[in-house]
Amino acid sequence: MHFLSLLFRAGKVWLDRGADQHAAALAYFMPFALVPLLVISITLVGVIIGQEDVIALLFRWGGAIDPGLPEFMKTSVANFETLTTSYTVPILALFFFSTMVLVSLNSLASSLQHIWLVKSYGLKSFFKKSGRSVLFILVFQVYLVATIIFNNFFISAGEQSGLYIFKILSALVFFIFTTLLIAIGYGLLPQKAPSFKARLYGAAIASVLFLFTRTLVTFHIATSPSPDIYGAAGLIFVLLIWIYMAASIIYYGATFSFVYDKKFSSTLTK
Repeated sequence: MHFLSLLFRAGKVWLDRGADQHAAALAYFMPFALVPLLVISITLVGVIIGQEDVIALLFRWGGAIDPGLPEFMKTSVANFETLTTSYTVPILALFFFSTMVLVSLNSLASSLQHIWLVKSYGLKSFFKKSGRSVLFILVFQVYLVATIIFNNFFISAGEQSGLYIFKILSALVFFIFTTLLIAIGYGLLPQKAPSFKARLYGAAIASVLFLFTRTLVTFHIATSPSPDIYGAAGLIFVLLIWIYMAASIIYYGATFSFVYDKKFSSTLTK
């Protein structure tokens, strides 16, 4: 009952702090940042373990949301790479899309600070958030490397042994890594954050909701006529829905961290 009370309290804080509006704002920025972030990840992680494994993982994630997303992502990445080597495309356009990665992460950091009642304004704060966003991008690359290595290991072990347990272990490791990534992001992006224990609980709840919500979003997309109504732009519709839901979940996990930390320590750590 005590845990359910915290969940309910987190939901109330989520509504009171306007997390739904912050999620909508992030859903506006993130599509611009998605392709540059994919290119960065494919380039950096590809140096360590090979681009094919990175592309396969990212596209598998996209395919889990909508079958058309991998092809959409593949085409977008190819077009972006073409633009980077073309003299006919304005440099400002390339700079804009690359900068949107930082803008999106800075928006995420500002929203977390708003939820946690952390006040931070001015140019100095902007540069601090930008620096933290760059660090988080690097952390995300480490997350991809670890996820791919363990995923390939479990797939290989499963094929050789024929045991279903390796699929379960692969899903469990993915859940643990994702929880750690979110918990680290909660602490790294904002200038102040709840305790690590509180962030870990909030991140675990967010990870569970990710798995549950992905199924719901996939079902909605499969049964709703909306993507078909918009034709080729239907994939953008799918992407916006998923980003909004993902952002909402991240903010809910953040509000749970805030409620838990306030309940047991009433402090925010630097």
